[in-house]
Amino acid sequence: MIRKSAILFATAMLTACAATPTPSVSPEVTEADYQRAEAFLPKNVGNMVRNLAVKPKWIDNSSQFWFSEIDTDSNYSYFLANPVQARVSALFDHEILKANLEHDGSSAFQLNVHKVDLQKNQLTMRYNKQDYQCDLLSSLCDKTAKKNKKQQPSYSSPDGHYALSVKEWNLYLTDNRSNKVSQLTFDGTEGYPYAVQNVNPKAYINKDPAKVKQKLSVYWSPDSQTVLTHRMNREKVSKLHLIQSSHDQGLRPKLYSYYYPLAGDENLPYGDIYSIDVNSQKVTKVAAPKLLQTYYGGPLWGWWEDNNRFYFFEQTRAKKRISFHEYNPENHQVRLITEETSEQFLDPWAQDAWVLPESDEVVWSSQRSGKQQYYLYELSSGKLKNKITQCDCFVRTYRALDEKTRTLYYEASGGFDDRDPYLRHLYKVNLDGTGHRLLTPEPLEHSARIAPDFSYFVDISSSVQTVPTSKVRSTVDGKIVMTVGTPDVRELMATGWRAPEPFEVVASDNQTKLYGIMYKPSHFDPAKQYPVIDATYTGPHNFFTPKSFWSYFEQAQSLAELGFVVIKMDGRGTSKRDRAFHLVAYENLAAGVDDHVQAIKDLAKRHSYLDIDRVGIYGFSAGGYDTVQAMFRHADFFKVAVAASGNHDFRVDKTGWNETWLGYPVAKHWDQQSNLNMDSIAKLKGKLLLAHGELDDNVNPAATLQLVDKLIKANKDFDLMIYPNRNHFLNDSDYFVRKRWDYFVEHLLGAKPVKEYQFQQK
Repeated sequence: MIRKSAILFATAMLTACAATPTPSVSPEVTEADYQRAEAFLPKNVGNMVRNLAVKPKWIDNSSQFWFSEIDTDSNYSYFLANPVQARVSALFDHEILKANLEHDGSSAFQLNVHKVDLQKNQLTMRYNKQDYQCDLLSSLCDKTAKKNKKQQPSYSSPDGHYALSVKEWNLYLTDNRSNKVSQLTFDGTEGYPYAVQNVNPKAYINKDPAKVKQKLSVYWSPDSQTVLTHRMNREKVSKLHLIQSSHDQGLRPKLYSYYYPLAGDENLPYGDIYSIDVNSQKVTKVAAPKLLQTYYGGPLWGWWEDNNRFYFFEQTRAKKRISFHEYNPENHQVRLITEETSEQFLDPWAQDAWVLPESDEVVWSSQRSGKQQYYLYELSSGKLKNKITQCDCFVRTYRALDEKTRTLYYEASGGFDDRDPYLRHLYKVNLDGTGHRLLTPEPLEHSARIAPDFSYFVDISSSVQTVPTSKVRSTVDGKIVMTVGTPDVRELMATGWRAPEPFEVVASDNQTKLYGIMYKPSHFDPAKQYPVIDATYTGPHNFFTPKSFWSYFEQAQSLAELGFVVIKMDGRGTSKRDRAFHLVAYENLAAGVDDHVQAIKDLAKRHSYLDIDRVGIYGFSAGGYDTVQAMFRHADFFKVAVAASGNHDFRVDKTGWNETWLGYPVAKHWDQQSNLNMDSIAKLKGKLLLAHGELDDNVNPAATLQLVDKLIKANKDFDLMIYPNRNHFLNDSDYFVRKRWDYFVEHLLGAKPVKEYQFQQK
């Protein structure tokens, strides 16, 4: 029996009235408005929807799967899907099984299912801290004894015989069978340690430093005979500091110091690879490129394959070269397989590779054609065999590879003239580039899960205005076999929630198409005029406008409820489109808001309900930088801004992100685009609220306080909030969210905020 399809709906597009709207006189914002805004916060609307996407749990290596759904009382139901029969049924008799488990109804019914065996008609699971084995036919269960699996020490070998550890910055090898410990190195120091990573300070805030375990980079070979690690030189690397002003251990502030390579620094941490032979306990420094470490973690990123070879990436500073290498433990040789170079930058967030040892091949991603594509190389020689993917698109996600038929399944966006170029679709193609086929042609955002036997896939698809559906489709031609799951959005719709409206505009170059969405109040009246707020983030490492129904889970809708129209869009310089589109950001991060200004002006010409004289902007992190830059760069356009956790000068932020887009070494454009530039600060006219968490481990609070210093020297008015015990993300602070509302209500809407509004929902 096929289950009901998910409800499909589209929000009606309200058009402007013929008469020109006028701003409301003496607007009033009430406590009811704040309550409605609170109801639409992500943490609250998240509880109003259920079962938006089926998450298939594949059974063995077949196309059959089970999935669960939750009801309004938090009880779960479990289903079995058989694509061959196009049939969905209950996985077991829920009432019999509940009774068998002595479920008294006092708590929600949820099982921790370990395995479903259809051959034996058995279900193994855990319920209320007890393990069970159940018969799927009778739905009767028997308790099973808990298996006390011996806990292996951290960083143990695959066979469990050995473990690598670090003490006083040196390597130790423990034989787990005899507990014999052997010291392997003797020259490690804090500035030049073995194996340890640069640790994020949040790992030890409010904790006893002696009890915080070091995170290590340890890579064991499949045969447990070799272990790779690194030695990282950070002797000339400076530390950053966080000060915790308020805590429960007295009034004296606490200081947390940590290694953090800043963009533009002359000296960065770098690591050498070390190989350890377990039998001889010999430690060998591998003749390999020195590996940069540009954030937290370690410098070595890679993995072992079943051919007992280790594969790793190397990235040069400013990401102008990314290379892929193989290490052979038999002779300690490192071999370059392939590399990618650019005079501007390579996108490390898009670079991908995986090895096929049995066929002596490696799949490598590249944007050399102008868009992200997959290429096939010979592993042993590093020679290019052929281009794999054949669509005029941007390859986004690897989904599966059928090595027997040599069929690759992947998701990509773009390549259509009639739809948003960010929408993902599932394709298949043979590794030799033949047999290319689109499997999900509908103009929606698709996310696919491929069955282990590669015969079917579950396609979760939606748009910002349509509820997701989960369809089982054939991998042969994409034919829909059945729809599974029952999304429940009734509670959300009952609130009066309205889906955001997609729009298309042209960039400030007057030719490039841009795409965004517009959030309107649930009580929107096209006869009125509304201030516009730009929810900005122009970071080049991704794009940020939602394309699926999960757009409901945003701060923008709650802000719109207070009497605004909020827009979210991606201008030139963001990623996942063509190379030329992306390169706009190179040495040009400050220009990210220009397209936003053009878009708002164009939208205001189309929609008279948008008040072009009252435009605000907000963002956090790189969006915080954008927000302040917008207030300087377009001082007469943006009237009010809230900038949170901003990286206001690129040299007070992480190396890897900033140098990728700005290049290295530091040049004139770094100063020109800094928010600390006094010529830019002199242009500030509007109302500006700055916010930062004092324990921000990602962008140090100094970034905002240095801007504060410059604003004071320029005698500019602004507002500042420093949040004790808060990290980089402030949206989970009710106080910050409320202050942001208040700021726009007072200074952009021209109304009185609800004084000290108290959030009710937790």
